[in-house]
Amino acid sequence: MSNRYLDEAGEITSKQIDTTIKDRADALGFFKLMGVKEITTARQKKNGTTVYELPIRKLSYTGDSYAYKYAIYKSGYIRDVSEHCHSPWYINKRYITKSKYWNSYYKEYYTYTGNKPVFVDNFDDQLVYLANYILKNRYRNNKVYSCCDWNVEQIREQREFMYDHKWRGNTVTISRDEYNELKRSNPLALNFGIDKVEVFINGQRYNLS
Repeated sequence: MSNRYLDEAGEITSKQIDTTIKDRADALGFFKLMGVKEITTARQKKNGTTVYELPIRKLSYTGDSYAYKYAIYKSGYIRDVSEHCHSPWYINKRYITKSKYWNSYYKEYYTYTGNKPVFVDNFDDQLVYLANYILKNRYRNNKVYSCCDWNVEQIREQREFMYDHKWRGNTVTISRDEYNELKRSNPLALNFGIDKVEVFINGQRYNLS
């Protein structure tokens, strides 16, 4: 097996990765401290799968939130199974591989460079790897933000407005000549002291100020 791996930017590296969480006790202590809970179902447990859920959630542009979930598999995979993911994807380290395949059309061999996952077979090692991954990717580098209910409501209202504008046609459409005339006169700003007026023309937003 090659000792070359892909770093966060997708570049090949062989640099030793320094981890903060060293063993099972550290990992379980980190989970308890951060409120990471095991939510494994009976069926998953029977299949050798363990699932953890984080106390933080991903907020989408629609105002909906989704739980961060990660699963450890008996096969050695560690996957992100969060609700916002289209499909579970593995977070194992990757190593670079090269393989040849025969091209029957050109009658010659081609070399393919790709990457494969580094499986983690021991559960304690899987636990340590997952804990370090969560610490690095979910809690470091200012990636955690708080958002109150009022902000979420504003996001939803803005999304609803944009949806109405695009799909329901609940907006006023004017011609470009009318827009130019309105921009010259700017009656709303003159009469009511409004600093900024916006209109939509054929799906494009324009400022009248």
